[in-house]
Amino acid sequence: MRAKVLVLVTVLAVSGAAAVHYASQGPDGIKLASATAAPAPRVGERFTRLTDPARTVVTSAGGAVVATLTDGSRTVTLNGPARTFAEPGSTQATLTTTAWVRLAPHPWSADAERAPWFKPWLAAATRDATPDLLAIGTQYLKGAPTVRARTGTRIAGQATFGRDADYDEYLRTGAIDSAGFVRLVYGYRAGYPLQGDASVLPRTAAAMAGAGPGTPIVPDTGQQATDYSRLQPGDLMFFTKAPGTDGVTRVGIYFGLDGTGRPRVLGDSPDNGGPSLLDRGNDYAQTFRSAKRL
Repeated sequence: MRAKVLVLVTVLAVSGAAAVHYASQGPDGIKLASATAAPAPRVGERFTRLTDPARTVVTSAGGAVVATLTDGSRTVTLNGPARTFAEPGSTQATLTTTAWVRLAPHPWSADAERAPWFKPWLAAATRDATPDLLAIGTQYLKGAPTVRARTGTRIAGQATFGRDADYDEYLRTGAIDSAGFVRLVYGYRAGYPLQGDASVLPRTAAAMAGAGPGTPIVPDTGQQATDYSRLQPGDLMFFTKAPGTDGVTRVGIYFGLDGTGRPRVLGDSPDNGGPSLLDRGNDYAQTFRSAKRL
């Protein structure tokens, strides 16, 4: 059975000129996006503290949002060139976003902008035009071309669903399950720890939702969650197997609002029951339980 890994194919549009990912290739053999770099932070940037969840919003001297950093989370949402994602073979919907999601080297905390690592990292991140976490996720959708590292290992390309298949199984056979997909994107590709101390990204969706790292964004009340207003692209969303059942069994990546204002999720499941929409009473909506910012 083919995996329903992603909801949308990636097409990158910058300043009105379309360019697909895989347009150029880096020295490690991973193909890179062709995109205009986002502007670097300028003198006079401001750091504003907000709550629910606790976070820092970085704005430029002119008031434009540069980045949002959430306490306890390594994922950072950066404002960059607009990209339009589409999957013409499956849906007429498109999703245009200026959100670029990247991993910071450390979890965020109040006043961390004073840490020696932060400003050099932010300056580099805002200039970075290589695939972010959202774009990396789309490299496993139906029809995605195979990408190999210099060693010959297949690191991207169309995935198939495999029960209990972790990221290493994908590298061997192309099969993946939902937690393995998240570990492949955030861990193997983006560098989030997959083994070692307590801060690693766990193997199962239930462990990610429970004691795993990250900042709770939508709490688990034991009931279907219906509020998507606090979600940011890149957040991990957790689902039960069926409506009304106990226990998280699946995980997906929140992708954002499509052109009709409907929220979408990037996920991998053999039984997701319909399109990856969260507001139409389908499987994803009925089984949504909680969310975290990794």
